[in-house]
Amino acid sequence: MPALFFGHGAVPPLNELVVSSNRLTLQPIHERFANDILTEFTAEITRYMLPKPVEDLDQVMDFIDGAKKAMCDGIDLVYAVCHKGSREFLGVCTFNGQKSATSPELGLWIKKSAHGNRYGREAMEILFHWAQNNIRFDYAIYPVSKVNIPSRQVAEALGGEVNDERVITSMSGCQLDEVIYHIPR
Repeated sequence: MPALFFGHGAVPPLNELVVSSNRLTLQPIHERFANDILTEFTAEITRYMLPKPVEDLDQVMDFIDGAKKAMCDGIDLVYAVCHKGSREFLGVCTFNGQKSATSPELGLWIKKSAHGNRYGREAMEILFHWAQNNIRFDYAIYPVSKVNIPSRQVAEALGGEVNDERVITSMSGCQLDEVIYHIPR
C-alpha cells in the first residue's frame, strides 16, 4: 500500500496528532471510542455508504486496530470527531491513502443525533486543510451518493467538482448511485 507523502516540516506521529477548530477536536481513533462507534454506526447512518453497520464490539475493535496500524504506517488519517467543549463523540472522518497517495479519498460519518449542526462540514474542513499544509497530493476524491445532499454540500464547500459517476453495491447489498468529487489541493 502506498504511504502518504508528507511535506517539509516535522510531522508528529499521526496516532498522536490532534487537530481542532473552535467547536471540534479531531482525535486519533482509539479504543475509548469503540462503544460510541458500536452504538452510532447504524443502518440509518450507513444507508449511503459502502460499509455496513458493525454488528459487535469485535468488529469495531478490528476497525480501530486496522486504522491505528494504517496511521502508524503513514497510509491513512482516521480521526474521531469530538465536540471541543463537551468532548462528546460525534463521528469519524478519514483521509485515506490506501488506493492512491496522490489522490487520497476522504470519508466521513456523523452520528444521527448530531446531524444539522454542520459538524461534518467543519470536521472535513479541519482535516482537509491540515492535509493541504502537511501532505503532498494532487487532489482528493470524495465519493458520495447522488441523493445524499448534505455530503455533496461538504464536498462542494471544499471546492470539489463532480468528476465521475458510478453505481456500486454496498456491503449491505444496496445499490448506491454515486458521484465522485475531485477536490483540488
